Amino acid sequence: MLFGVEARYPCEVPEMYEPGSHPPASTTQSSIKQFLQKSLTPARQNAIDEELAKMVARDFQPFSIVEDVGFRSYSHALNPMYAVPSRKTLSQKIIAGLYDAARASLQERVKRASAVCLTTDCWTSRATTSFMSVTCHFIENYSMVSSLLDCFEFSDRHTSENLAEELLRVAREWGVEHKVVCCVTDNAANITRAIQPLKWTHHPCLAHTINLFVRNALRAMKPTVDKVKAIVEFFHRSTAATQKLKSTQRQMSMVELKLKQECVTRWNSTFHMIQRMLESKDAVTATLAVINAPVVPLSQEEWEALQEACSVLEPFDQVTVFKHHLIELYYDTY
Repeated sequence: MLFGVEARYPCEVPEMYEPGSHPPASTTQSSIKQFLQKSLTPARQNAIDEELAKMVARDFQPFSIVEDVGFRSYSHALNPMYAVPSRKTLSQKIIAGLYDAARASLQERVKRASAVCLTTDCWTSRATTSFMSVTCHFIENYSMVSSLLDCFEFSDRHTSENLAEELLRVAREWGVEHKVVCCVTDNAANITRAIQPLKWTHHPCLAHTINLFVRNALRAMKPTVDKVKAIVEFFHRSTAATQKLKSTQRQMSMVELKLKQECVTRWNSTFHMIQRMLESKDAVTATLAVINAPVVPLSQEEWEALQEACSVLEPFDQVTVFKHHLIELYYDTY
């Protein structure tokens, strides 16, 4: 048995001693320590480095995580022999290498696709930096594949000519300019005109289209919606009013529901704001009256109009939510 252990594990194996006798001091302990302290092979080090880079990418972690004392201590506890790479090595070597490999693999897959669909959008970050992205969709082994082709800072004016130039640049870079059967965008006039000279079939985004016509419909009841927004904003600004609302909800045996604010870029946030206001109607009305809030209360006719609006808007909200669930299901599957 000892010969088998020696052959499998290249470390010293202590000899057997009679009962009452003692082996040389620390022979066994030093042997085990030497075994555990064997440095990682380059292949194993690289494999862990790649997993670290994937974690940073998937979880949107900063490159500086490798400099955090807690992270380095945690990594050491998992494997004392693993050398955590520097921030520079992680960003400029490891992640760059993974990106090159992933890009080359994707280019081969896109190259084999007989037809593709593109989706594109532009947006501005909180730091007021403008970006543009282009995503490619195609069928591979009877399954749909969606892959981001490019996401880049777009500081030029968002004219149709500039947008068309960037779209064509990305399409040519990936060799799909003659494979595009459809390009899906929002309904903005500049991007709609940009597609025309490219001779690609253009389809407007369903969610954006719903957002536009529902927003237009809500204009008919703007004064009432503005009142709801003012009430919600009042409760969000006042801690005392919020606590009183919660107390009133408890006294009325109602579920403690927080009022929802509207997001200007999401029409259904207006629907959810109105819906939550209706669910909390009695508590909100009572609280505003008790604290003599500096907001204009809703009349009975306005409450009825909100109820009717919710009945009309609910199907559109269900379609929007269902669309997002399909997207989430797709990405969870693939």
